[in-house]
Amino acid sequence: MLSLQNLSIRAGVKLLFQGANLNVHPGQKVGLIGQNGTGKTTLFKAILGEHTVDEGQVAIPANWLIGSVEQEVKQLDLNALDYVCFGDTKYANAQKMIAESEQTQNHDELVKAYDVLDKIDGFSVPNNARQLLYGLGFTVEDFEKKISEFSGGWQVRLKLARALMQRSDLLLLDEPTNHLDIEAVAWLIQWLKSYSGAILIISHDRDFLDQVVQGIAHIHSQKIAFYSGNFASFERQRNEQLMQQQALHDKQKQQMQHLKSFIERFKAKASKAKQAQSRVKALERMEEVAAVQASNPFTFKFSPPQHQPDPMLSLEQVDFSYDHFSILKGVDLVLRAGDRIGLVGVNGSGKSTLIKLLVGDLMPENGKVKISRGVKFGYFAQHQLESLIYEKSPLQHLLMLPEPPSDQEARNFLGSFGFSNEQCLDSIEHFSGGEKARLALAIIVYQKPNLIILDEPTNHLDMDTRDALDMALQDFDGALIVVTHDKHLLASIADQYWWVHQGEVSHFMGDLDAYLQMRLKTLKEQANAAKPQKQGQTRKQTRQASAQVRKQVEVRLKPIKKALKKVEKTLESLQEQQAGYHLMMEDNALYEASNKEKLALCLTEQAACEQALESCEMEWLSLQEDLEAEQAVLEKELV
Repeated sequence: MLSLQNLSIRAGVKLLFQGANLNVHPGQKVGLIGQNGTGKTTLFKAILGEHTVDEGQVAIPANWLIGSVEQEVKQLDLNALDYVCFGDTKYANAQKMIAESEQTQNHDELVKAYDVLDKIDGFSVPNNARQLLYGLGFTVEDFEKKISEFSGGWQVRLKLARALMQRSDLLLLDEPTNHLDIEAVAWLIQWLKSYSGAILIISHDRDFLDQVVQGIAHIHSQKIAFYSGNFASFERQRNEQLMQQQALHDKQKQQMQHLKSFIERFKAKASKAKQAQSRVKALERMEEVAAVQASNPFTFKFSPPQHQPDPMLSLEQVDFSYDHFSILKGVDLVLRAGDRIGLVGVNGSGKSTLIKLLVGDLMPENGKVKISRGVKFGYFAQHQLESLIYEKSPLQHLLMLPEPPSDQEARNFLGSFGFSNEQCLDSIEHFSGGEKARLALAIIVYQKPNLIILDEPTNHLDMDTRDALDMALQDFDGALIVVTHDKHLLASIADQYWWVHQGEVSHFMGDLDAYLQMRLKTLKEQANAAKPQKQGQTRKQTRQASAQVRKQVEVRLKPIKKALKKVEKTLESLQEQQAGYHLMMEDNALYEASNKEKLALCLTEQAACEQALESCEMEWLSLQEDLEAEQAVLEKELV
């Protein structure tokens, strides 16, 4: 197992860990959480031997292979498929042996190289890599593209795919869902669930952690506290600690009362019914995690819109192309006052393009984008962080707004976003991505929009800031359009979904889970349809190969089936005995005084028979589960 013992680590002069301990056992999946700046990424570097440990020990079994996402792509001339395949080092070494043997025309070495490839099941590696690439949103046309042809975001996906191909005992993943769309995140969850090694994952995504991990390692006060269970379980356990603090409990009550009052006011009003239901869900979650929410240092809210035109905007037969490539065509949409829209679709489908058309950053080639008078946008996108003036402070950014606050009002406002008086005056040049994102959100909130458009707002946000954003958006009465890979955030604030797909934008009739299930099914069908056929294989050879596969399956399943038949035979015998005892006990003569001993014996034997029957049924159920599990494993192996 991985064992961190009395670990002390510094980053410069800052002490990140002091006497920290953590154990990760084989096959265990653990989420590593903590506020930004607590040392999560530095801990990964210490495990990989890339950062000095001041005190303590990082103990890793000598035979363990650690997989991680590489920082830089070193071979930009490789095509995407080869780059991912070579993430499997054994496969890469075998291919290198083959290439060298072919170059020297050494037949004996070539035979040995192919023998090595066969022993490591190397012939299945390219197909596994294709499955990975499909799941992460790549198309078959992308497989032969050079790495240098992909954008930075898609190169991040390639690096993730390469890391997942490693035959590792421990996999380290640092925010793996960043740069993924929500469909790719859903696929990644399924892949990680089936991964047999240990995983240590840094993530601020609640839903992702809930579905993947069985333990949470929480970094707090330079220590690492381990909690068994997923993130929801962690919150419940953490609550029990925090609820002892009366001040936090009082604050939680105020938040719950606020939500309750909203529900009571609007639950009977048709236009607010969906929003009231959103508050009901938020209240249900708050009742379990109230203390965690109450301990959040970031609390902010959007001001109620003073004016909400209806409709707010519309698109009429809008077309848009880039470099003669059609991205959107014939789009007709209407956004009504108070609509809460989740924008879904794979990366590259045109979601960000649609948003830029709405806010006026792009102009349509054909059609019209009509913005109603009085619409006030609050727009957040990752590229906007680059438009912040790095030489200026958060305070100066607020004072530059068209209707600036006073100096003290600005300081108080920024304080609610976690900026201290000192930070308010510092230039943002050395701010982290999360701090810049918080400043961008603060600027949006201060301007009191009636239409908020968020394009991946959570990429740099830690859990506390995400929670604060979630609560603020829950309480916002204006219209909302959100693109995010954070399923928890999207499901909690969106009432309806617009699906951007193949150049069109349509209403998706269903909830987020239904959409993701539909997309996962489609991905699987596409991947299976694109599997390369074995060249030169005749129908006879195909039948022979299928027969061989069936033979392998039967060999693996035979012991379980044999045991099942034996148990079923015993079950049948016990059921006959039980029926006999029941028949005897229906005879009234058995209860006469002269048959007292016979009755006692009958009752004893009948009880023993029932106990044996129950035990036999449990054994049958266990074997049946083993059979189904083995069949599932075989299906995966033989895909």
